[in-house]
Amino acid sequence: MANLYHNDIYKFEKPINSYWESTISTHGKYETFQKDLSTNVVVIGGGYTGMSCALSLAKQYNEEVVLLEAGHIGWGSSGRNAGFCCIPPAKMSVKKMFKKFGKKETKKFFQNTIEGSKFTKNLISEYNIDCDLTGDRNFEVAPHPSYFESIKDEAETYKKEFGIETQVYSKEEFNEIGHGGNEQFGAMSYQPGFAINPLKFLLGMANEAKKSGVKIFQKSKVTKIEKNNGKYKIISNGHTIKANKVVMATNGFYKDDIFPQLNNMILPVISNIIITRPLTKDEIKSHNFITNNPVLNIRNLLFYYRLLKDNRFLFGARGDLIGSEKSSLEKSKSMEKQMKNVFPNWSNVNIDFHWRGLVAVTAKFTPSIGKLDDDEIYYSFGYQANGVNTAPWSGNQLARLIMSNSKELDISNLYKGLPNKFPFPKLRLFYLRLALAYYKFMDKY
Repeated sequence: MANLYHNDIYKFEKPINSYWESTISTHGKYETFQKDLSTNVVVIGGGYTGMSCALSLAKQYNEEVVLLEAGHIGWGSSGRNAGFCCIPPAKMSVKKMFKKFGKKETKKFFQNTIEGSKFTKNLISEYNIDCDLTGDRNFEVAPHPSYFESIKDEAETYKKEFGIETQVYSKEEFNEIGHGGNEQFGAMSYQPGFAINPLKFLLGMANEAKKSGVKIFQKSKVTKIEKNNGKYKIISNGHTIKANKVVMATNGFYKDDIFPQLNNMILPVISNIIITRPLTKDEIKSHNFITNNPVLNIRNLLFYYRLLKDNRFLFGARGDLIGSEKSSLEKSKSMEKQMKNVFPNWSNVNIDFHWRGLVAVTAKFTPSIGKLDDDEIYYSFGYQANGVNTAPWSGNQLARLIMSNSKELDISNLYKGLPNKFPFPKLRLFYLRLALAYYKFMDKY
């Protein structure tokens, strides 16, 4: 099946050259799959979802698990993202959720979302994962005075309807505790929220999974799955694993090439990140950038940023629509210009790192967790760019579902079941192009 994007973005054998990769080494820790095996559960995908599921199965249920990752451990979005633990994992307003799903299910959805943040934080604490944890809340910043009212409304809704601790700041107040700049006209904060080195967090989980008995194989892309007499044959690197259950945990990098039932359900959206050289104290002071909490600029074509522990500045935004190395470089240049328009006192600051990954958006605009009918195939995907919050918790939920006799989870209906397939799936990038053009137009007004 043809890739949706340029082949460059699917080169599983190629390192990402991200800033996170420069902070840690995985060399020699994990083998490739090179001999036939039998196991109870095979997990396909070595990101947050797959690793958390495998860890939970092995640790909590003493299950026999094999995990296969197409790239090196940390190759996918779990090792590439900005490390923001944000809410909610949905691309629709609270008002729309209330109308579509009702207040009860929406409140349960936000309750589960808060559980997700706490689950990620608890994993870090329980396994003493050194992943540069920073911040105790998230900020949402108004890019224009006209956005400030909606920020105040969101803060009130979060507090009143979901019991989330929020606080609103005027432009002057946020300048005192956050930062200045050309797109800062007030802000809100909500808790819980924090930021991490996403790759260190993933590798911390992987280390625990391996110690708990999970057989982890990297550079082991699954090329085919066959079902025979209720059992599954998973083929990778020319060898076979026989298993009773299969977990699909590939999220945005799923290429519509393994299971027809799961094809054409994801719109993978490119997200790009740039990171500066370390800023000097005077440069940081020039924009009064005080906070290490993650910050989201709430324009329609949103961007996000934070100051790292070594005083580098991370800036992320929606990516290009091609996926080649060339288009990625061009996008990083336009992002650098955008960043320096917002923070003009940093106009002479060089960019040391740039890279991209794929965010999984679905037609239902919320995550999907469940099991295929008449198959022992389990899935979790579609975190709508909120994987740090949602994916580890979802992996744990999958483990519970696999071990449950009822095959039913006590979670919000917003998470349950598959999304609709995209109509005319070859036009997915065309749909995205239309949406981005509309949002770009709206951001001007």
